[in-house]
Amino acid sequence: MNKKIIFSLGLLVTTFCGANAQQHAHDWQCSAVKGRMAQMRNAAKPTVAHPDEDKYDVKYVKLDLEMNNKSTSITGNVTTTAQVVEPVLTSYVFEMLPPLVADSVFIDDVPHSVVVSGDTCTVTFATPRSAGSMFTAQVFYHGTPVSGTPSDIHGISNLQSPSWGNWVTFTLSEPYSAKDWWPCKQSLTDKIDSADIWVTVPDSLKVGSNGLLQAITPMGGGRNRFEWKERYPIDYYLISVAIAKYRDYSFYMRFTGSTDSMLVQNYVYDRPTILTFNKSIIDSTAQQVNLFSDFFGRYPFWKEKYGHAMAPLSGGMEHQTMTTLGFFQSWLVAHELGHQWFGDNVTCASWKDIVVNEGFASYSEYLYLDKFRGRAAATADMVDRQANVMSQPGGVIYVDDTTNEGRIFDHRISYDKGACAVHMLRHVVNNDSFFFNLLKGWQHAKRYSTGTIADLRDMAISMMTPEVNGIKFDTFFHQWFYAEGFPIYSVKWNQVGTEVYLKIDQTTSVPGSVRYFSLPLQVQVTSASGDSTVRFVVDKPSQSFHFTWKVPMLGLSLDPNNWLVDSVQNIMRDMTMGINELEMEMIGVAPNPASTSWEVAGLPSGSALTLTDIAGRVIWQQQAASGTVSVPAQNLSSGLYLLRVNTLQGAGRSFKLVRE
Repeated sequence: MNKKIIFSLGLLVTTFCGANAQQHAHDWQCSAVKGRMAQMRNAAKPTVAHPDEDKYDVKYVKLDLEMNNKSTSITGNVTTTAQVVEPVLTSYVFEMLPPLVADSVFIDDVPHSVVVSGDTCTVTFATPRSAGSMFTAQVFYHGTPVSGTPSDIHGISNLQSPSWGNWVTFTLSEPYSAKDWWPCKQSLTDKIDSADIWVTVPDSLKVGSNGLLQAITPMGGGRNRFEWKERYPIDYYLISVAIAKYRDYSFYMRFTGSTDSMLVQNYVYDRPTILTFNKSIIDSTAQQVNLFSDFFGRYPFWKEKYGHAMAPLSGGMEHQTMTTLGFFQSWLVAHELGHQWFGDNVTCASWKDIVVNEGFASYSEYLYLDKFRGRAAATADMVDRQANVMSQPGGVIYVDDTTNEGRIFDHRISYDKGACAVHMLRHVVNNDSFFFNLLKGWQHAKRYSTGTIADLRDMAISMMTPEVNGIKFDTFFHQWFYAEGFPIYSVKWNQVGTEVYLKIDQTTSVPGSVRYFSLPLQVQVTSASGDSTVRFVVDKPSQSFHFTWKVPMLGLSLDPNNWLVDSVQNIMRDMTMGINELEMEMIGVAPNPASTSWEVAGLPSGSALTLTDIAGRVIWQQQAASGTVSVPAQNLSSGLYLLRVNTLQGAGRSFKLVRE
């Protein structure tokens, strides 16, 4: 069903249908994985657990852990090197969730006691630290965290693949669950400059993680240590491990137009048929990297790698340089790969701005489909998203409650409405060069850092060129990211001769939030000999438009290319429209210039005539009883005058008259 009539028919749907149902199922699963029900766990925190955490800047972390694929048991230590950013720092505060237990803590190699309060751990310095000073904290710990379940994956999970039977221990820390498996600071805006992730496992297993694998070191007793090095800045929740009996399927890709190459490293379950079944999709990752590099700028971590580690989750998680992936489907690969730019390179500065991650990653799916599956497939994808957005009247992209993880990762809002808003921004700009330069500029200006919706809006305004001059980015971002609802249009039209007249009325699904939207609206007029599309800016509750089309019309449609989240209640032909306008076009004035009088002919009966000077002073007025009226000029001074003619139906026309 065309999304343009969904709201007017009262169709309320929460499931997907059509050719893209399977594709959108992954989005739902992905958001469900991330947005598990918060009430099932401890209350989530919108910021760091303790204000003292913001008094230091993490420069480096090293995880040195011992784990396996049969449980969530962890033993090891984490070293954090940080710099003091406040005048005085008296203690090192970090987060770690019981049942993890800190065995000992060393500050600059000196043992210190630790005070535990819930998931907050405090180590008081023997001597307060001053601004700019560096310190190193090493926490030795152990424990067996509660594993996630297939329906509630969080922190660290030990699960068996329902399809392939492999047991996997893997992590998923977004948004607040890094503390579930390692002692950390959970601050989005404090990216860790670099990290080492060392994990010792039985020698039958492999460990996938961030960055480049530096070594696999035998540790004795049938164990190997996988030593991963991440040298790009990374947010706390993007550090990950995945442990299983894996097969390493790796290859190198080359960037388009360059001799530079990059490793594409994939840890797939060690089963004979898995690689055969998924190889073509895995191999196509290289094409997708090049596609998104063209759109967004070169893959931001290209000096390390990109790849996947399989785990039993019903979607994917965009861990930096190595996505944790439940299954190989091209659109899922596209979504998680898109996150490497939107989410990993540039991360949302607050969970309120999650659309900076999820909206653009979801739009990456559209871009992938448009390139490799064709415009029809991409349009079907977008129409499904628009329908899901309109299955309810409201919903604000900007997250008002970041303690509710389900709200942060609401599929309808953060994913689908986010992708739709990006698509509409592209339509509003109406200039792909500017649109993709904006995305590249965003990636460059905010690289290895964080950003907000407001930052993106301000960048769009600052980059404005003559080609897009006059676009009201403030209005667009307010209406689509900070307000809720969508426009509902009703249209009347008529064609008189070669002239087409439109009247577009607009209401909204949540008028208390947005009374009327300001959007460019495409109108497609149809005829037996072909169609044509015109574009108007609709920014009022009711507007009239007029254009010339020499072909007899059969009808019209709004937003034929499905750019907008909008609903059309009614389109009808009004045979009275344009008649008054046509009558006005038939009015003639002669002679002009004149010395004694101007003869005005072709007047509709009852027309009101008003003559003024250029200062607006009324000189003469008369209502026409017939089709011709004489306007006196003999007693007027030489110069310019204005004649206004108004019909009884409200149509009007002005004439410039010259007195010789």
